[in-house]
Amino acid sequence: MDNLEEYTDKSWQAKLHEYRRKISRAARANPGHVTLICGPTASGKSNLALCVAQAIDGVILSADSMQIYRGFDIGTAKASPQEQLLVPHYMIDIVDPDQKYSVAKFSQDAGRVLKERAEEGRAVVVCGGTGQYIQALLDGIIFTAHEKDANLRAQITEEAEKGGLDKLWQEIERLDPDTAKIMDPADKRRIIRFHELYQLTGKTRSEIDLESREHGNKFNFLPYYLDPGRSYLNTRIAARCNDMLNKGLIDETASLLTQYPDTTLQPYYGIGYREAVAYLNGDYTYDEMREWIIIHTRQYAKRQRTWFRPRTDLIRL
Repeated sequence: MDNLEEYTDKSWQAKLHEYRRKISRAARANPGHVTLICGPTASGKSNLALCVAQAIDGVILSADSMQIYRGFDIGTAKASPQEQLLVPHYMIDIVDPDQKYSVAKFSQDAGRVLKERAEEGRAVVVCGGTGQYIQALLDGIIFTAHEKDANLRAQITEEAEKGGLDKLWQEIERLDPDTAKIMDPADKRRIIRFHELYQLTGKTRSEIDLESREHGNKFNFLPYYLDPGRSYLNTRIAARCNDMLNKGLIDETASLLTQYPDTTLQPYYGIGYREAVAYLNGDYTYDEMREWIIIHTRQYAKRQRTWFRPRTDLIRL
């Protein structure tokens, strides 16, 4: 089985075959190291990781902040049941949509998985595009629990509803440009949390992350960054959008809404789901929904590329 055959661009397909061989050889030559494949959405990293894991008899650890949610399958491009039978997957389907989950929790849970697999002598391939998850692993970040203030959060939420979320977003751009570059301007929950933390601690998200870094890391990584370029990504993103819609993204979203009708739950902010919810509510036509999924995915890919660009420790493919 070779999932890399699905790529229609022959030159990129050939490169993916070359990368599979290169990464597999490096993994065999460095036992005890964790292979990590990251990059923007639709770059082909999931299929590449699957092929590498098969080649080295390893397992896959997902570093994707949407794949953790049960039931959110099509819009997150989650590994199929057949793929999960071929290679064991970790850190997917671990929480219900109405449960809270944080980067700190991911760091703890993923660290435990890596430790357990290392003790078994099993190779691990980490795969994902969530920048904060990748950063937490590569940099060995220790997250300090920060207090929460329900009254303050309610106050900021009211401010967002009255003055518009865009005003709070512009304030983040002014206070913390680095965080603004990788944060979704439509992510109301994270924008409100940023301002809550800032008012409670007097520190920006970037300052808090900087203070959270450990000296050194518990694991040795072979980190790869996969990026075929913007033009090819845009083509793949449009194709992926069509594929998700054909596989039943709208029906999946409608079914989820019957179980979890609260559309303020975090996974409904995921690209694909928030547009499908708007379509089901009558806010978009089908064509408008499709177009917005593509636009928002392209914007997300741009933020991912911005997030990973400054890192000098990644082997760039």
